[in-house]
Amino acid sequence: MQTARERKLLSPRDLAQAIGSSESSVKRWTDQGLLQVTRTAGGHRRIATSDAIRYIRENACPVIKPEILGLPASLATTDQDDLATASDADPDGIFLDLLQAGHDVGARNHVLARFLGGESVASLADGPIRNAMEVIGASWEHGPEGIYVEHRATEICAGLLRDLRSYVSPVRPIGRAIGGAISGDPYRLPPLAVAATLADCGLQTVNLGANTPIEVLDVASIGAAPAERPRIVWVCMSLVTDPEGLADSISAFAKRCIEHDMLLAIGGRDTNLLDLPVGDHILVSDTLTMLAESTRSRLSTPGTF
Repeated sequence: MQTARERKLLSPRDLAQAIGSSESSVKRWTDQGLLQVTRTAGGHRRIATSDAIRYIRENACPVIKPEILGLPASLATTDQDDLATASDADPDGIFLDLLQAGHDVGARNHVLARFLGGESVASLADGPIRNAMEVIGASWEHGPEGIYVEHRATEICAGLLRDLRSYVSPVRPIGRAIGGAISGDPYRLPPLAVAATLADCGLQTVNLGANTPIEVLDVASIGAAPAERPRIVWVCMSLVTDPEGLADSISAFAKRCIEHDMLLAIGGRDTNLLDLPVGDHILVSDTLTMLAESTRSRLSTPGTF
């Protein structure tokens, strides 16, 4: 189901106000095909928020009134030049400091500023989010205070990933993708990151979350009506307790996916513990950037699903 943000349509005037441009310029961009539009019954142009954000990112447009786009109004107070200068040496370190301090608004604005500046969802998940959580995850060793910091940071990052997914969710998806973390894997952030990454690739994504048995993925994908079946099924493996048993389950599921022309995408910290078959319909990715590149390549090549 789409969120209100995903359904929102902008008029050329709305977008012009958001980026400090003229309405006539926005209309010219739509006439040139640079911005996709729909038309109302009266013939008026309407622009999907996700298409507007895509244009802003690709053309480095300033965002003067982010709230028009469904972005936090506080983002307008973030000086992009100062942010870029301050983060030249270690941008991911800036984000880590914000997370450790529990500065949710600052952390959100930092990532969204980089997103609007053109960084992909995959690179943000692989970079600042992953790096920060690896450092903060070690806080468990420091007792209750460390656990508190880790849980708080997880919630901030979960919200960020959901936001990023909503900003890139396509109005006209080229297919569906569904997935989650394996049974016994409690980590929430990896499947959220995959869902956002694949949405950025043009797919409608359904995240089943942590601790999802293979049988559930089978029902949700192969068991769906043919028109509703996904092109990609993803499985996150951050915690594997029975490598041999899981490898057998994944191999059997992979064969069923192949029979239904689905790509099974696998990744996560513990993936290397499994002896898995690799073929045209099985993709093992070490990073989300690799997953995004492979997905875009396959989606653009006829007959690869």
